[in-house]
Amino acid sequence: MAINYQKFFAPQTLTTSAAVIYTVPATPVSNLFRGGRVRLTNSTNAPKTARLHAVPASGAVADVNAFFFDQTVPAFGYVDVDVPILAAGDTLQGLASATPGVGIQAMTGGVFSA
Repeated sequence: MAINYQKFFAPQTLTTSAAVIYTVPATPVSNLFRGGRVRLTNSTNAPKTARLHAVPASGAVADVNAFFFDQTVPAFGYVDVDVPILAAGDTLQGLASATPGVGIQAMTGGVFSA
């Protein structure tokens, strides 16, 4: 089993529309992103909400794949969020209640493959 630790994505600002933040490499098909954690930061003086989705490969953003659903990120604060296991081709997607305001960055995680 191989374990690949890397920086999964550059810090970015969530927009008011769902956007892909990270895609698990599709090959090998045994890839699993595990142990993922992201930090949501709010750089404004007002609370904002954020939503994160674990979207299956070839799937779409839906309530059923939301794992952080319209939760508050406090003004000038942050929230650390665990990411569910993602399979090969799955995506991490997110959005916020307002732009600018909520940033996202990778904290930890690894892609495991057989």
